[in-house]
Amino acid sequence: MADQLQLESGVVLDARGAAWFGEAGILALAGVQIGGPGMTRPGGSSLALSALDDALYRFTELLADYRPLKTVVLGNPLPGVLNPALLEHALKSFVAAVACHGELVIVPGAPEPRLDEARQRWGLSFQVLPALEAGRLLLVHGDDASAEAARAWLAGHPGGLVGFDREHPVVLVRQQVPSPMRCPCFLVAPDRVCLPAYTPGVGGSQVGEGRFQSPLAREAAWNRVVAIAGLRLVSLPWPQASR
Repeated sequence: MADQLQLESGVVLDARGAAWFGEAGILALAGVQIGGPGMTRPGGSSLALSALDDALYRFTELLADYRPLKTVVLGNPLPGVLNPALLEHALKSFVAAVACHGELVIVPGAPEPRLDEARQRWGLSFQVLPALEAGRLLLVHGDDASAEAARAWLAGHPGGLVGFDREHPVVLVRQQVPSPMRCPCFLVAPDRVCLPAYTPGVGGSQVGEGRFQSPLAREAAWNRVVAIAGLRLVSLPWPQASR
């Protein structure tokens, strides 16, 4: 069973790489690559299909556990290069899995025409939005344009929370593990949460280097890093984790 950690804000972090915003009924993931980063070779080998099936199994397990009203994917989930037949299979399977439990919303940051093309060509049902607001929650990609909008939103919503993508943070964990491990992680602040990459192999920002891409990360008052070590969550205070 994967570890879960409930934050003071009520958000539940899941060691499978997702965040559950129960108040809004939203399951959020970032750094999703439909087809996966290891499946970008033309031709679509049997190994690629096997990896895809494994990714879908993990995803449907998350959906079954939380039964979200909305599943929100932060960032562009389409790989740069993928065999068209494999992309069609992967995207249709992903959308169908979500449809069993609710709506799919993709928040890609920069416009992605291929999402609209795929939706029309294959008759898929999902929304593509620049941001998603639900009560005291705002979900954005975290690029410069959406970060500016998120800062303005926070100023007008005391107690609000912003969840975002962009960084795909990783941290070197030295405690509570047999040997030092480089792990994907959540970054936690009173008014924001940065999600790790859901798809294994997607590169990210090393927390200790302080080279964040998003203004939402650079300006945050981070107080905790929650690393994913296998199916365990390792919670570290920010000053310690950032060294």
